[in-house]
This record gives sequence, structure tokens and C-alpha cells, in this order.
Amino acid sequence: METPVQTARRLLGALEDLVGHEGMYLRGGRYDLAAAVRGRLDPLVNQLVALSTAPGVSALQPRVAALVRLSEVHSTLMAEKQEEFAAEIKRTDRARHRAAQVAPAYVSGPAASVPRFQAAG
Repeated sequence: METPVQTARRLLGALEDLVGHEGMYLRGGRYDLAAAVRGRLDPLVNQLVALSTAPGVSALQPRVAALVRLSEVHSTLMAEKQEEFAAEIKRTDRARHRAAQVAPAYVSGPAASVPRFQAAG
């Protein structure tokens, strides 16, 4: 059976791997995969926190601090991207609204009353 320190090291290694994958996905523009990885971190973090008071686990603190810093960088990148996407959605919605407002000017007149397609009779 693993000691608390061994378990904490294993969990920390898994977290480092996941955060590394998250960064790779962010750099590659795969934000969906980065978000999926982010969702997988919580159970590992919770287990590591539960072990944090065990004797000897505090020696892992420098690795934990480095991981937290990297994770914060990733969180900032994801938040910035989310803001960019939200702004793009707003621009698209405004463009659709403008197009809907001017569309009647392009379909008025006699051609507007003629069906575009007719079945042969």
C-alpha cells in the first residue's frame, strides 16, 4: 500500500501531466480539449488537498506552487479566449440583426410575390 507521500507524488505527477496537456491544447487552439482537461483536474486536486496534512507531503510544496502558477496562466488564457469568443458572438448577432433589417429592401417588388420554385404541373 502506498504511503501518503507516495500517493501525493503520484497525484502530483498526474496533475503535472494533465496541466501539460492543457497547455499543449491551448497553444494548438483546441480550447474544447483544454476545457475537458480542466474538468478532469478537480478530483485529483481534491485528493491532493486531503493528503496535504500528512507528514512529509509538505516537501512537495515547490512542485505544487509551480503547478498552480502554470495553471493560473492557463486559466488566464482561457478567460481571454472566452471573452474574445463572446465579443465575436456579439458582432455576429449585430451583423445578423442589420442584415435582417435591410433584407426587405432587396426582396420587395413584383419578384417578391412570385414563388422562387414551382413544381411542374
